[in-house]
Amino acid sequence: MEDKKFDFSVDLEKIKSVGALHPHSIDALQAFSRNGLSSEDRLYYQLVSNMSLETVAFRPGSPLCEFGQAVSSAYIVREGEIELRTEGMVYRVGPGTVLGLASGLANQPHNMTATALTVVTASVIPIYKALKAVTSCNPGLRGINRNTVMRTLNLSSVPESLK
Repeated sequence: MEDKKFDFSVDLEKIKSVGALHPHSIDALQAFSRNGLSSEDRLYYQLVSNMSLETVAFRPGSPLCEFGQAVSSAYIVREGEIELRTEGMVYRVGPGTVLGLASGLANQPHNMTATALTVVTASVIPIYKALKAVTSCNPGLRGINRNTVMRTLNLSSVPESLK
């Protein structure tokens, strides 16, 4: 198997320099600009600032998800490094990586196995809550979500869960 390192990560030092601000406040927007946060950094800050998401930790060697399992929760990796195995390929990813969200929204099983290489902390997104949010948002945002899931999973038809 070929081992590849992809950089899906965010700049944790820049993000930490913003401090603890409400992610949608004027102060936060100014800090994002002042500290040069990318759009990925900003999205990560907003997601991990969400106090309604539970945080979990995984020890090295612990699985976060396994190929073929049903998806009940997605994870936003906050810290640590993970090995992903899929389609004969091995990838290493870190903070900012989102695991299982597209598959969960499409009501499909995991298409990879993810194992913690270091201590990993992650925010948990329960799929039933994500589906409720997506299906109740305005039609334009719902369409963006549906198209993103379809592109991510290389689907040719709209999953029933996102119609």
